[in-house]
Amino acid sequence: MKRLTLFSLLSLFASSTLLAQELTFIETSHDFGAINEADGEVHYDFHFTNTGNAPLVIKQVITGCGCTSAKWSEKPYAPGDKGVIRVSYHPEGRKMEKFSQVTEVFTNLPNPATLTISGSVTLVKHPYVNYFDPTKGERKTPKTFTPKDDYELVLMRVRQNLYESTPVETMDKNATSLMKLMTPEGIWPQIDYKCFFRTNWEPADHLSRIKRMAMAYTCPESSLYGNQVLFRAIDKAVRAWNEYKPTSYNWWYNQISVPKIMADILALMEAGESKLSDGAVHGFMEMMEQSDPRKWTGANKMDIAIHHLIRGCVLKNDSIVSTNVKEFFEPVCITNGEGIRADMSYQQHGTQLYIGGYGSVFVDNIAKTAGLFTGTRFALNDEQIKLFSEFVRNTYLNVFRSHYMDFSVCGRSVSRAKTLDPGNYAFLFNKMKEIDPTHADYYDMASQRFSQNNSTIGRTHHNQMFYLSDYMLHNRKRFDFSVRAVSNRTCRSESGNGENLLGTYLSEGATNIRVTGDEYYNIFPVWEWDKIPGTTTPAGEVENHNDWGVAGTAEFVGGVSDGLYGVMAYGMNDYGMKANKGWFMFDNEIVCLGSGIESQTDKDINTSINQCHLVGDVYATTAGKMGKMIPNSRLDSEFSGWIWHNKIGYFFPDSISMHLKNEQQQGKWSKINFNQSDQLVSMPVFNLYVSHGKKPKGEKYAYYIVPGIASPASLTAYNPTNVPIISNEANLQAVYNQQLDILQIIFWEAGTLQHGQIKVEADVPCVVMIKGTTTYRPEVLLSDPTQKNKLTYGKEVRVIKLDGSSQNS
Repeated sequence: MKRLTLFSLLSLFASSTLLAQELTFIETSHDFGAINEADGEVHYDFHFTNTGNAPLVIKQVITGCGCTSAKWSEKPYAPGDKGVIRVSYHPEGRKMEKFSQVTEVFTNLPNPATLTISGSVTLVKHPYVNYFDPTKGERKTPKTFTPKDDYELVLMRVRQNLYESTPVETMDKNATSLMKLMTPEGIWPQIDYKCFFRTNWEPADHLSRIKRMAMAYTCPESSLYGNQVLFRAIDKAVRAWNEYKPTSYNWWYNQISVPKIMADILALMEAGESKLSDGAVHGFMEMMEQSDPRKWTGANKMDIAIHHLIRGCVLKNDSIVSTNVKEFFEPVCITNGEGIRADMSYQQHGTQLYIGGYGSVFVDNIAKTAGLFTGTRFALNDEQIKLFSEFVRNTYLNVFRSHYMDFSVCGRSVSRAKTLDPGNYAFLFNKMKEIDPTHADYYDMASQRFSQNNSTIGRTHHNQMFYLSDYMLHNRKRFDFSVRAVSNRTCRSESGNGENLLGTYLSEGATNIRVTGDEYYNIFPVWEWDKIPGTTTPAGEVENHNDWGVAGTAEFVGGVSDGLYGVMAYGMNDYGMKANKGWFMFDNEIVCLGSGIESQTDKDINTSINQCHLVGDVYATTAGKMGKMIPNSRLDSEFSGWIWHNKIGYFFPDSISMHLKNEQQQGKWSKINFNQSDQLVSMPVFNLYVSHGKKPKGEKYAYYIVPGIASPASLTAYNPTNVPIISNEANLQAVYNQQLDILQIIFWEAGTLQHGQIKVEADVPCVVMIKGTTTYRPEVLLSDPTQKNKLTYGKEVRVIKLDGSSQNS
């Protein structure tokens, strides 16, 4: 009998672990060109091969919606076997003349493959246009309505909010157009009722259309108020929904989006001249009852509770209303879980920073809903109003510059078009004045800042370290700056539902540098995602595998803030590389330092300075003089001195390997989000980064960001030597602002720093800010970014006055 040695066993084990499937398609996209709706289905066969050395199994193929379908075999494919997936497109009843649909192929591989079909459709004209003709009905005379109880008062306010959201002329036009497009069966053929995809789920639009018609039917100012033909159309559409009972693969539609629209429809129809039948209402109620807000947290809890609140008011059920009012307002508290944290940041999906995205939903929900209950027994209490006001004024609105949001607080929604711009936000400020009249003047100024696209109105100087979310925000009248990092205590920027597909490095020290506010608006499809501003990362875009709630790896992440100035540290240790990164924030500048940069990967390591919209000319120091760069050009050389672009100056005190691209970049939204357009987008981009080469060891960088500089000629008024870099080593980084007399230090290791007439000794790694170093009694602020040690001034950290005078904390 043959004996296996230990070496043989290990070899067998090693070889078994190397077995892997590999799915290789001949092509992953197909354009059908022009097709006719009347000709019916078209299909395309995508051929593939298992190019790995282990069996491959196709578990599931999910098409974009009911307009597409797929056929495949679930048999195992041995290495070398070939197979085919047939993807079909069904043009019947489509609303879009052009289409592009993504299909996801799930196998026993860790990540799905994607196939794309596209084309254009010549649509058939349908014979049922104008079956529901509004001219055959009459407008009724509205009756005066006086609420008899709290339930009717709440429903009346729900309706008022809905009416205020749309001008009456638009409301009437929408309803008339929708009636004409309906079939006698109460459906719209342009909607795909078999669609089950996780985003852009089409059947939800059926309910949205009913809602728009119900607004016109019940609004006293509408020309269609009480119109009986319009009511028949609404009734038919409600019955059609209850008959179809569409279901999405995404729980959010089934438990949040759809029930919320249903609640609005029921609230509206409570004021109708004619009432929906009990059977029609029951169909809605049945679906609305399925979700339970008690099982959820944060914004999700609120989104579910709100439709139960309205359901309870329609039913006049005190138990339902009271229970869900409690659930809805419960997130207005400081929590150790998802929601508002003790540092006034907002988190969702674990400890992921989400001031935008889910935080926006939270703010919008409270602002819209709290006013519904004012003067009723269900109203917010004073403590909740105070906390909500503080969060909105001191956190939420501070992440906006003008009316554009900081991209690093938006989570995966950063990959959606227009996500950074909510518009003038008039409804929010009006609602906040109702909820929080004490701060009405503040909301008026914020409203002007948004509506006038003016960044300075009501803006005050502010710095805040959100220590529970690894985020520092620095607000000034002339600019805003922020740093977003991630530690082993917080979660990375997530992907999920086919979104944020390349945002792997969004949490790795990303910086937002904003003067006008729109520097990054809708730039993301053309971004080079391995050069997110502020990050030090390996070259090459990396697919984001950080699903919900994936923690970071770094331990030393955090900083010190006194409310006006701050210093932030990020001890990056991931992706086969390390970097000690520090940001020192003052009134006129941010000093950015990196040290101890090393890597074991074969990829170039780059530090991105900025990647934003290219606006106007770019100037750079050449032979000691500022000169204008040629448009659509590049700079690739050793560089020191100034670069200026769009009111921001960048100063490099030491020679460094610089790369500056001043040219068009192209991309697609679908590259970063399956659910977005695959149309090619091109725009001019200012792309500035530093190269540290392959496998660097002990590399460093230093640069100054000086925002709010109107022209390159104005740079002469700024003197970097007034803010000297005292140290930029792997163990110690320090910057001193002479005008402010502030010394900021990052002790990456225990050590000592002597500067001027003081000596600072630290027995543990920490971050220190000393204000008034030349005074008799300097003020010392300490932080332990590992959050493991409670630092004590005079014990772990000491400041010694070398001139013999007293020292203090």
